[in-house]
Amino acid sequence: MSTITHEPGIQSLHDHVVSLVAQRWAKSVQINITINSDAERSRWAASDRSYPDIVGSRFNGGRNTIEWIAEIETEESLSEPNTQGRWREDAGWGVPFYLFVPKGHREAAQKLAVTAHVTLNGIYEYFFLNEMFQLS
Repeated sequence: MSTITHEPGIQSLHDHVVSLVAQRWAKSVQINITINSDAERSRWAASDRSYPDIVGSRFNGGRNTIEWIAEIETEESLSEPNTQGRWREDAGWGVPFYLFVPKGHREAAQKLAVTAHVTLNGIYEYFFLNEMFQLS
């Protein structure tokens, strides 16, 4: 059974989408899922380590083993100067790396990833239709 751990309270569209993606994955995979919301990141602002938005891990051999990571981007975050740097850090984890972007931004995200020399295992687009969260 999957478990999700996160900070209560949604602060932004970004955090809302992080939570929705994590919930969707928790229903479909047998893995532990941890989310790192904007609120959680600000608590560790002094740290020089960046943590992906969503981490999938398994408890194996007495420790958690990271299986994959995912980043959620918004229209605003895709245009931030540090986005490619964050992705390079994420790619450094050496596990499958998935990206979720707003509908219509897949091509731009692919170009950013190529420019940053980051290999993505998948890019998914998200959108809301009649207030229902959708992935494509």
